[in-house]
Amino acid sequence: MYRRILVPLERERGAQAHLRDAAALASEMKAELVLLRTVTVIPDDEYVIRHIQVEAGSSGAKRKGEAEEYVDRLRAGLQDQGVSVETAVIVSDKAEDEAIVEYATQTQCDLIVLPNQRRSLVSHWLQGNVPAKVQRRSHLPILLIRESAQAVS
Repeated sequence: MYRRILVPLERERGAQAHLRDAAALASEMKAELVLLRTVTVIPDDEYVIRHIQVEAGSSGAKRKGEAEEYVDRLRAGLQDQGVSVETAVIVSDKAEDEAIVEYATQTQCDLIVLPNQRRSLVSHWLQGNVPAKVQRRSHLPILLIRESAQAVS
């Protein structure tokens, strides 16, 4: 049924229990799991300004490098379990939810798996709710997985 399952990831210590369930689903369906980490930069119409934000030595480049190492570690662990995995780290000046939906569409994913996080009202206000925004924006099926105390390492 599903051939490519997109799993957007938060920072390394962020919510990721949804990855465990997405990996089980991908394994069962013989689908490819696509791990995505977005690095958001400040929107700017100037090409030079956008690229300075991820230039070698910048904080953006550091975040991108850390994200690449993180998804590579996850890929290695999942491949050891027999799951077909592709990884991507994208730098975008768009909102995270918009970048996720755009990437899913461009790479022909047919399911997006996201964490259904419980957050306080203040946390929603400060950080937003990316899964809910992706759910509203996407034409693809969305699978929300409730986060538990266990996490994938």
